[in-house]
Amino acid sequence: MWKKLSFLFVTLLSISALHGQTADEIIKSYFENTGGYEKWKAMTSQQATVTTSMQGMEFSGTVYSKAPNKMKIEVDVMGTKMIQAYDGETAWWLFPMQTGPDPQPMPAEMAESMTEQEFELPFVDYAKKGNTVELMGKEEVEGTETFKMKVTKKNGKVQYYFFDTEYFVPIMIQAPIENGPAKGQNAETYLSDYQEVDGLMLPFFTEVKVGGQTAQKITMKDVKINQELDDKLFAMPKKEATAPASGKDKN
Repeated sequence: MWKKLSFLFVTLLSISALHGQTADEIIKSYFENTGGYEKWKAMTSQQATVTTSMQGMEFSGTVYSKAPNKMKIEVDVMGTKMIQAYDGETAWWLFPMQTGPDPQPMPAEMAESMTEQEFELPFVDYAKKGNTVELMGKEEVEGTETFKMKVTKKNGKVQYYFFDTEYFVPIMIQAPIENGPAKGQNAETYLSDYQEVDGLMLPFFTEVKVGGQTAQKITMKDVKINQELDDKLFAMPKKEATAPASGKDKN
């Protein structure tokens, strides 16, 4: 009987400890520990130099993003520039082996992941956006105790954020892969090396794993926020018209 009572008290204590934190309290602590809600709310753009490694290869490039949903990724691959971008209306890409020398609208399946990206964190005014958040409990992520938070977007899509219980920053994001060869599996994005940029704490290192295997590593540097980024930067360049030949003999 004493063993049963002991187990009951341990269970009650664990439930009490969990209920001591609500989803909103964790989100509030996250904002407080990373610069403040108002700073996050006022953020309008981000620009960063990145180094990406995948499949034994390493590339350098630049990532631009601007509220509410514009994004552009430029990567140099063996001297050839690759681009993926979304200007708020059209997702486009330049990948010479696929598109030829001119930028092209991105195939629908590829474009979906670009067009659904939002510059603002899902926790900023989440209720106004139609998002819901739910604290699922505690879970260990690679030896670190975390709060597991379920985020359901207005469109019904779900992501899980894992917040470190000590510092209240997300150290992993889990989301289903919806297209490509890994469709149906979960992508786990690990966030680390938090550094301060103009009063905000941002993760400078990201590692993406699929099926427990590393698919990509991204290291950021030279991060700038709230820079003036012209909308033209994100727009697909128009193909220049070639002037017709005159047909006249120059001799």
